[in-house]
Parts: sequence; structure tokens; C-alpha cells
Amino acid sequence: MKISFQECFKEVRTEESAAECVHCLKKSGETVFFSDKKKRLILGREKWDSSVSIQMANVSKTLKISNRESYQEMDSKYNLTMY
Repeated sequence: MKISFQECFKEVRTEESAAECVHCLKKSGETVFFSDKKKRLILGREKWDSSVSIQMANVSKTLKISNRESYQEMDSKYNLTMY
């Protein structure tokens, strides 16, 4: 059974849980990537659905992602691009 992507945001409190949120989003079929313009992780759906912007900003803040370098560091640490 496929879980709804919204369920992935329930437990974002630590770096590890934020990384698991990214993994969950990818398992749910979402596209997650770093935006140089917004300086955070975004979901592909944000182009037409901004309702997840606050949650993705929280995930990015929890993972301390604010530029491409910090994104690459967290990707190396938690394998954010694994799926």
C-alpha cells in the first residue's frame, strides 16, 4: 500500500527524522531536489501546489540545508538521493 506524501511530514524533529522524511517522500513518488533560487529543498509539485512550501522549508532548516554545499554534505551523510 502506497502512503500519502503528507504522512511523511509527521515526525520531522531531528536531522535523522528530516532525512527519513525525504526518503519517505521519494518512496511516495515525489521528486525532491535542491533549489538554488529558494536555497532549500523543494518538491516538484511546488510549481503548482505551494501548500507544502512551509513543510519543505522546515525539512531544509532541520537538515541545515541552505546552499548547494550544505545540501551535498547532507546528501553524503544521509543518502538523500538514494531513490
